[in-house]
Amino acid sequence: MNMKKLICALAAVLLCATGASARNIWDDFGANVTRDNVRAFTKDLGGLIGSGTYTTGRVLGWGGFQIGPRASMVFRMSQGNGADYATQQHTALGDRDEVGSVVYPWLQADIGMPFRIDGFIRASSYQGLTIAGGGLRWGITRPNEMLGSFQPMLVVAAHSASARDFSATHYNASLVLSMKFKYFVPYIGGGVDYTTLNINQAQLDPSMEGESEHAATARATAGFNFKLPSYMDLSLAANYAYYGLGAEASLTLRF
Repeated sequence: MNMKKLICALAAVLLCATGASARNIWDDFGANVTRDNVRAFTKDLGGLIGSGTYTTGRVLGWGGFQIGPRASMVFRMSQGNGADYATQQHTALGDRDEVGSVVYPWLQADIGMPFRIDGFIRASSYQGLTIAGGGLRWGITRPNEMLGSFQPMLVVAAHSASARDFSATHYNASLVLSMKFKYFVPYIGGGVDYTTLNINQAQLDPSMEGESEHAATARATAGFNFKLPSYMDLSLAANYAYYGLGAEASLTLRF
């Protein structure tokens, strides 16, 4: 299989994911946001945006390049801070049970640079939410191909998000550690997401319009990166943040 066919296959995966939903769930924000649920929503959004920025602790190295679709998932949105059960179940996107799991796909490209630094950019528009961002990864130690070797890495990222009724900025810093095996690489990571949410429309409480919510939350990740034929990698991971359990997946083509 040549490179052109592989790139077309990866693009098809992303297009299928972005076209899978018939409803723009993020458009429900303006009709549901309240002072009881806005902080939980801000933390959930930060955890969703910040996930999936790494799949190993090893940098690509000078001249390295990879590209492919990624996806992040929150199994259930967090409860609000209301005094009763019904209020707690009312998230900024609607009833917590009706919203269910939230999935967001990305297209991400990574490039290796000098001094053990990788740069990456990623973007997507899905279900009424558009996000674009990027960041840097720095290998704390030199890349080591010995089996059983550890690779630590620092990651920083920034994103901008916009929907019909809100916008947001997001910043993240993470520490990652992976271990080299022949066909797969297990990795763990921990970091902090800082998110600022700007409210454009709030039908249930118009006094919130024009206000901003700021929230910081921790996130932990553990996963496996599998080396596939034809210079492809498959990564599967679980993460834990304010919303509870989440998941990440990626399929990348290495050049």
